[in-house]
Amino acid sequence: MKTLQQLWEELFQPLSAFGYKKGQGTTRLSWSKEFLDAQTFLRTYAEAAGLHCERDGWGNLLMTVPGAEDLPPVYTGSHLDSVPHGGKYDGALGITVPLAIAKAWQQEEYQPRRPLTIIAFAEEEGTRFGRPCLGSQSLTGKLRPQEAESWRTAEGQSLDELLRQAGISGDPFQAHLLPGKCFLELHIEQGRALEDARLPLGIVSAIVGIRHYQFTWEGVTNHAGTTAMKDRHDALVAAAAMIGKVYTYAKASSTPQALKEKPAWAIVSTVGQIAAQPGANNVVPGKAEHSLEIRCATEEGLDRAIAFYKDAAGQIGKTYGVSCEIRQLDQIPPVPMDPDLMQSFEAAAKSCGIPWQVQPSWAGHDAMILSHELPTAMLFVPSQKGISHAPEEYTPAEEIGQAARVLKRVLEEWTEK
Repeated sequence: MKTLQQLWEELFQPLSAFGYKKGQGTTRLSWSKEFLDAQTFLRTYAEAAGLHCERDGWGNLLMTVPGAEDLPPVYTGSHLDSVPHGGKYDGALGITVPLAIAKAWQQEEYQPRRPLTIIAFAEEEGTRFGRPCLGSQSLTGKLRPQEAESWRTAEGQSLDELLRQAGISGDPFQAHLLPGKCFLELHIEQGRALEDARLPLGIVSAIVGIRHYQFTWEGVTNHAGTTAMKDRHDALVAAAAMIGKVYTYAKASSTPQALKEKPAWAIVSTVGQIAAQPGANNVVPGKAEHSLEIRCATEEGLDRAIAFYKDAAGQIGKTYGVSCEIRQLDQIPPVPMDPDLMQSFEAAAKSCGIPWQVQPSWAGHDAMILSHELPTAMLFVPSQKGISHAPEEYTPAEEIGQAARVLKRVLEEWTEK
């Protein structure tokens, strides 16, 4: 009888070939030939392991281990699509490990009390239309047809055209998720917290909330040669000072001492876009704009961060003789994981003798969408050097094998409830 790790490796290696090119990484965009071929491969494997398979109108693939009783299923899974030139593990890990578990159950002649449905989501990465987690939103009835009317890929294709070319029929906006017991997602960490801690397993406490802001600084446009430094109202200098504050505050929130005293306030902040007007090398900029993204596992931490940044902007404005308008663009609330499921992960890890730590997820996942419908939890394995969305993405098979043992125990526990 093969071990769970061996079963996973035998499945993962051939799946990894779909969309992979040496030196270029993995490109498996939703509804592409590479994506559809990978989906067909998974379906063939799942059916050989005794699972019932169906594809919904969006292109999500649902593979179900029949239960001994007609009960709402336990759901698990992740996304099958990748970013362009990405890695092999992101998404695919959370599909292949549960399928390997289903194959192990077949070897053991074990049937769970309630069904287990493994979902391979389509279009989590947002590469087609610039909107993430669309497959899970479709599955849970969160999308509306009018939303998709303006969607176009970089090549100008609509959603209808992509689905038709992929041979996918049915209504992509009709919810297909049946009532369930819970949802569990295994994923690579996409960071280096686990590697830094030298731990093989992370139990996710929450998926962080995200807020986006636009800062607009107004000063005075003037001649760069004839305006003395003491007379300047330079909007770009003020913006630069603000960017420094963004960096130093976020960095200070995650020092070992800060994490010990106020872990709920830890944030990451990013200024990814900046522009100055009029944009000439001999003109003092009279206007500057920049973005701000804040991520935190708690609303309290998000509130404290933006309060600090607003106060800092006011002080900087006085220092440089400029004004600042701050406009919030959007917000995604933090999503706490289910405490009972987290406790099950902890108990399973302890019984397997595998060390772990509890930590937030700083990236979004399909679990973020499913959590509004079902009790949800996530399990992380390390990303070597914290790398993800790149060809160098890697997690040792031994660490994946450990996580698979923990997930198997928890799936067995919750399919018997």
